Amino acid sequence: EAYRQADSLIARLSLDEKIYFARGYSSFFFYGVPEKGIPYLYLSDATQGVHLRNNLPDSTMVRQLERSTAFPCPIMLASSFDPELAFRYAEAVGEECRAGGIEVLLGPGLNIARNSQCGRNFEYYGEDPYLAAETAAAYIEGMQAEGVMACVKHFVGNNQEWNRHHVSSDIDERTLHEIYLPAFRKAVTGAKVGAVMSSYNPLNCVHMTENRPLTVGLLREKWGFDGIFMSDWNATYSAVGAANGGLDLEMPRARFMNAENLRPALKNGLVTEATVDEKCRHILQTLIAFGFLDREQTDAKIKERNPFSDQVALEVARGGIVLLKNEGGMLPFSSKVRDVVVMGPNAGRVPTGGGAGFVHPFSTVSVGEGMRAVGKRLRTTVLDPAPVGVGTLFHP
Repeated sequence: EAYRQADSLIARLSLDEKIYFARGYSSFFFYGVPEKGIPYLYLSDATQGVHLRNNLPDSTMVRQLERSTAFPCPIMLASSFDPELAFRYAEAVGEECRAGGIEVLLGPGLNIARNSQCGRNFEYYGEDPYLAAETAAAYIEGMQAEGVMACVKHFVGNNQEWNRHHVSSDIDERTLHEIYLPAFRKAVTGAKVGAVMSSYNPLNCVHMTENRPLTVGLLREKWGFDGIFMSDWNATYSAVGAANGGLDLEMPRARFMNAENLRPALKNGLVTEATVDEKCRHILQTLIAFGFLDREQTDAKIKERNPFSDQVALEVARGGIVLLKNEGGMLPFSSKVRDVVVMGPNAGRVPTGGGAGFVHPFSTVSVGEGMRAVGKRLRTTVLDPAPVGVGTLFHP
């Protein structure tokens, strides 16, 4: 039914309007044609809580929220080994998305944490493919049960942030299918995720926005993915290569996938109009299946500060903590301890991830504050030097 409705809408669009569907409108909106029943859709990151955007081109499009709940990082969620908790985590984030009118959540991140220097390891679900797959599937199901489309990222092999547009992740077939792809496969075949985002990096020297054997041959033909395949922000590198390589949507704007580039390619036979129609179909049938053309996304009944979010955030923090067993009194803790020093760049503050992971929280409790609150008998000293260099650990 969604397929039929999508084709009916496509038939009403001009060629230029169809080409426009291959790119974003502004930084965090899908392109829309309201006069033809196709709304603009609002996207947001939510690595550890909803990353609110206060620089939207038209603030009347959505309910402008000022703050959101800072949840524990995804790596901590994975360390709970609890898919049911992952489902609730996503439900809570999804409710906050609905409160702000967000249709598409740019997450979860499914890359495997194999490089300790990767600036986005805090966004991922660890180094084990099975754990990452089970956690991701539960998260996606929880998010999409709230009426918010999940977009898994970054397909595939995003192992570092340094020079990420150019450094190729060279991965042999067995490693690719046994380690890097299982979480994405489970997201598509098990959780029925609505969208997949490309990585910046080339894989075996081919950028993923042009890697047809994986984006079409594997993702669509073998796994049966019928949703939206979109680029990461400015991760498109050509018009014809991306158009024929399986990319549906260039974000955030049409640097390559625009009428200026694609009309000559269509005229010369380098790209077919059927290929353009297919991109529109992938996008429109997904929006229709999620009900975005038929209902208001913003749910004003959901409080901006949601008690459910506070509860789930605390559960994840408790569930993901790894405790040390103090056998033989090896650790310097005893009833005689009176003085405790908490030191480090985040002793007196609560950090959030950089870039897509940044959150403006309602409230926080730092390690130092927490120690003072629970250790009434302790004299707690917080040494909190300026976090020199910490910003280099997290890249957007």
